Amino acid sequence: MRSDISRRLVAMRALGHEVHAISWTGGRLDPVLGETELAQARAITASLDVLRVDRGARRVANMLRFPSQVAGRWPSAEARAALLARISARMHALDAVWVDGIHAGALGRWLAEQLGVPLLYRSHNVEHRYLAEQARLATGKSRLLIAANVLGMKRFERALMRDATLFHDISADDLGYWRDTGLTNGRWLPPLADPAILAVADGPEVARTVDLLFLGSLSSPNNLKGLDWYLAHVHPRVVSVLPDVTLTIAGRGPGKALADRLAKLSIPLVADPPEAAALFAGARVMLNPILHGSGVNIKTVDMLATGRPVVTTSKGARGLPADVVAQLTVADKAETFAAATVAAVTEARAGGGGTDRAAMMQRVFGPSAIAEVLALPPSEP
Repeated sequence: MRSDISRRLVAMRALGHEVHAISWTGGRLDPVLGETELAQARAITASLDVLRVDRGARRVANMLRFPSQVAGRWPSAEARAALLARISARMHALDAVWVDGIHAGALGRWLAEQLGVPLLYRSHNVEHRYLAEQARLATGKSRLLIAANVLGMKRFERALMRDATLFHDISADDLGYWRDTGLTNGRWLPPLADPAILAVADGPEVARTVDLLFLGSLSSPNNLKGLDWYLAHVHPRVVSVLPDVTLTIAGRGPGKALADRLAKLSIPLVADPPEAAALFAGARVMLNPILHGSGVNIKTVDMLATGRPVVTTSKGARGLPADVVAQLTVADKAETFAAATVAAVTEARAGGGGTDRAAMMQRVFGPSAIAEVLALPPSEP
């Protein structure tokens, strides 16, 4: 029920599709998928089954067949049979099984086989490369947990894409990678923009009291590495030119080390914000100093939706079409990133910097993109 997935559910419902959804909770997911979130999910789906992630011996045994993340979401034979019976009883006709992200790959493939319908897979990353990089960037126990997910991932990921009637890749770059390996059943499907953030750009102007805003997961190793680079090598350069510049860091799951560091620098931290739109509304310039990752950075899409200047790196612009990248200020060296940030803040303070991107956001990141790929025959590019 990540933001990208829940937005897609809303769009599918708006397009007239009846969606019966399956999600998971358990462990670190419990505080993320609470009763409020479940109620929101039930409001946009025809039905919702919530399963528990397996963290016991059966998961370890299933790792002989599947990567760890997938093994933890492979129900027992009894549970699968009960789930299949519930799904069959709810639906008079089923058009497809849509697997949104690699975690549900084994169960989704099994359900499609049992129900005799096409399997559609949504790829968020080249997972085996993304997870290997995340493991390299992580520290302590997190490194071991992420590394366990790399085992068997490349083989499973390719097999899932091969078996799918169609796979829909978040990134045009990643789609090219898979086509180079011989997989021709892939289509590009960009992420959806958040309607609440788009409304910020279209709504009345509010007082912008924050010069710079970063908003993203504060537990992801790639985001933490990017922030570390920005705070150590870029922000001092910005402050040397604009001593009164204001920066806010916001996002889910910040650790104590980051919180302590920001406190020492007198940089406000907004932990686990309930919604993003208000934070974006009060900021002049959006920052995404990410140095690692694959797929498409959802942060970048959300930042573009604000209509405000966005300063990012080549990784932050990865996987997006050229006309969208042209709306970003891209810099990969500390000195050029700092200069771009100073210029953006200076212009925004003077009342400039805003861009009407509404038409582009609807064309590239609107619900029509899903309508097009769902209507596309498997034989067409």
